[in-house]
Amino acid sequence: MSTEDRHKVIKLEDYKQPDYLVDTIDLLFDIDDTHTRVETRTKFFLREKSDTLPSLSLHGRDLELVTIEIDGIPLDANQYQRDEVSLSIHPTTSEFELFTINYINPTANKTLEGLYKSGNIFCTQNESEGFQKICYSLDRPDVMAKFRTKIIADKSRFPVLLSNGNQIDSGDLDNGRHWTLWEDPFKKPAYLFALVAGDLGLITDSFVTSSNRKIELRIYCDKGDENRCLFAMESLKKAMEWDEQRFGLEYDLDLYMIVAVSSFNFGAMENKGLNIFNSSLVLAASETATDQNFMRIESVIGHEYFHNWTGNRVTCRDWFQLTLKEGLTVFRDQEFSSDLNSRTVQRIADVSDLRDHQFKEDSGPNSHPIKPKSYVDVNNFYTSTVYEKGAEVIRMVHTLLGEDGFQRGMKKYFELNDGKAVTTEDFIQAMSLANNNYNFEQFLRWYDYSGTPNIEVESEFIREQKQFRLKISQNLCGQDDLDPLFFPFKLGLIGKNGEDLKLQLETSHDQPQILQGILHIKEKSQEFIFKNISETPGLSLNRDFSAPVKVFYNYTDSELNFLMAKDSNEFARYEAAQILAKRLIKQTIDNNLPESEFVKLFEEKFIPSWFEIFSDNHLDFSIKKSMLSLPSESALQQEFSLVDYQRIHTLRELAKKTIAARYDKAILRSYLELTEADDYELDSVSIGRRWLKNLLLGYLATLQEDYVFDLAYSQFNQEYMTNKIVGLSILLHNDTKYSEEVKEKFYKQWRDNSLVLQKWMQLIASDPRQQTFENLNKLENLYEYDKTVPNIVRSVYGVFIGNSTLFHSKDGRGYKIIADKIIDIDSYNPHLSSRFARAFSDVDKLMEDQRKLAISEIKRILATEGLSGNTYEILSRIEI
Repeated sequence: MSTEDRHKVIKLEDYKQPDYLVDTIDLLFDIDDTHTRVETRTKFFLREKSDTLPSLSLHGRDLELVTIEIDGIPLDANQYQRDEVSLSIHPTTSEFELFTINYINPTANKTLEGLYKSGNIFCTQNESEGFQKICYSLDRPDVMAKFRTKIIADKSRFPVLLSNGNQIDSGDLDNGRHWTLWEDPFKKPAYLFALVAGDLGLITDSFVTSSNRKIELRIYCDKGDENRCLFAMESLKKAMEWDEQRFGLEYDLDLYMIVAVSSFNFGAMENKGLNIFNSSLVLAASETATDQNFMRIESVIGHEYFHNWTGNRVTCRDWFQLTLKEGLTVFRDQEFSSDLNSRTVQRIADVSDLRDHQFKEDSGPNSHPIKPKSYVDVNNFYTSTVYEKGAEVIRMVHTLLGEDGFQRGMKKYFELNDGKAVTTEDFIQAMSLANNNYNFEQFLRWYDYSGTPNIEVESEFIREQKQFRLKISQNLCGQDDLDPLFFPFKLGLIGKNGEDLKLQLETSHDQPQILQGILHIKEKSQEFIFKNISETPGLSLNRDFSAPVKVFYNYTDSELNFLMAKDSNEFARYEAAQILAKRLIKQTIDNNLPESEFVKLFEEKFIPSWFEIFSDNHLDFSIKKSMLSLPSESALQQEFSLVDYQRIHTLRELAKKTIAARYDKAILRSYLELTEADDYELDSVSIGRRWLKNLLLGYLATLQEDYVFDLAYSQFNQEYMTNKIVGLSILLHNDTKYSEEVKEKFYKQWRDNSLVLQKWMQLIASDPRQQTFENLNKLENLYEYDKTVPNIVRSVYGVFIGNSTLFHSKDGRGYKIIADKIIDIDSYNPHLSSRFARAFSDVDKLMEDQRKLAISEIKRILATEGLSGNTYEILSRIEI
């Protein structure tokens, strides 16, 4: 393929409906490691009557074509045209059957798209455009068909043969081979097709739906891992029950299957009835997985199950509509986790993740709307913007309509669109129709807006008139020509004793949710006058992160201290602590203050309020842990136009040390009390207790005291991974008498368990000390390191990219290491290389010398012969 073709831009404005649609697709796979035979029988029909029959161009890549027939008649070579990515034919009737036979090489397929091998398992990944690496097809989401799939394979090597839908037949053949036949009664696009063949372990269960249908549940994995699938199974049943209770959605097949594989580019894939998962998001036991692993598994199991309706039954018309299914389903999985656990903790976690990744993406060269207008490779838009910001847009719809109104809208959405491929406008229209034609016209701008809106707030208290005036202005990333956005803005006015004051506006016109503390912001600048306010209130803004915006308000330090202590909204208390900590670190760097001055500043301005939260025994353990956590390095970096990564890291560690030094005895006492009560359960209280305990141990570790390292060593020797990994992290990231012992002991114990060993790799790659450069080479030279397994590569080099002090090393070593990896990985897995290429998106925030070094590496990557469109698209957007 030419460079021009690889880098071709696809535009939303060029979308055209297909000339032909598909009724059915019958597939036959004769499984072979290097020469799998694929027979495809597709029934096409013309979408609209026409005097002349248009030609039909099918997608296909890396296929060895041996047979092509229309209605049973073989085509001569001059009756079709074929190149590296397509096959064109010229139908003579409006309805016809196309039959093709082609061969593919799953073993050589290291892109992990289409049909490939993960270890000894054959599996597929077809979203977004992997099906065209299996057979010639109309591989686009707006072409939906019913699938029948026959799989033939060696029975001893592949006793398990799976595909979508229900198994309707099976049998044995000569020479030790067997076959199975699957049929999916629901139409679906090709990206939802799935196939698995292997010798797999299995656990089974069942779920009885609200209509009393019994659904068979299966989770497949490598043999020996069956017991580590039990939590995933329980999570699946919780998700099925929750979706019925909260959304009234019942599963529609008789069988639901999950398969865990080790080599997978994504987290999981929602193929109809046959979800394929990255094994890291299925396998868990207390001795191998952390609490965070368990929570993540529960969330992703739910996410993929929820796709059955929001993604499968109703899918996307085209890939520009990706947020239609992903933003909506992320919102649903966030709500699932919130209802099962702590809503406040889940909200803090979701917002923190959004700010660390999506806000950063929004401010860089690869900023894009949740509904992009163009792309070179659609895989580059499986981003935090499309997913997480997309979920925030859905959340705003929920806030504006309320739970009842949103559920009415969801019912209308399915009523109008079940079995269809639709657009984001179709979703919003359903929400409007179900809610008295609610006017979403202005709100739709969120789908086209790129960047994070800056919201500037000014206030004035007029004692004589008992008025509190608020002016809220939209600054759309300095783009004055943009029309204002419409969003809900939740706030509170707080009395001196922490009580919420009643919100009464002088005029409440067009503010239907003011009694719920929600303002509707629609103009570039709006003024609100609250009446009957007799004292200067505390101002609590964007409570629960009601809109995905950055809020700028000139809080005094004492006002933030007040909110940290008194705000009735727990998210807002967390937010006040984050704002104040970021402010103090930024002031120190901006004014080039010495570390001794920063310590004084932090002790005076922040630590007393931190300790007040620490001492609040009414707080849930998990919420307290969130409130006591300092802003991440990523969040701090976003406060600066030019970033000193090393200084930010140093000051953040110094802040932790300052807290620990001031309150070491109280922190130690609390740690010991929490440790004594930790009897390892997976309920929310026990998890919160461990989270808080381990946060406190992290604070104490900054003191570099032997007694703390003894505590860490004791945790390392515990059976449960949550505590063990925290102890290991502290000992590996510090020079202690235990460091080499625990490093070697953990490796020897877990070298045969790749998922656990990856945790060890992550800790080594995240060490901010200079020795990590040498350790990266040692990790790559391990027998267990396999560069074709994305989980392993991400555990080393993906984690290293997040190790800001070293990736942004002032001598440029970090840039060269990652550039070398991008060039290598791009040759066999462009999806993964393009993810790593995003590491260079901060170029405009680098100091001049660092910027030159980074640009040199970007140019070197771009000059690579045969560079994929995936990686080219990411790097070509960076101004160099």
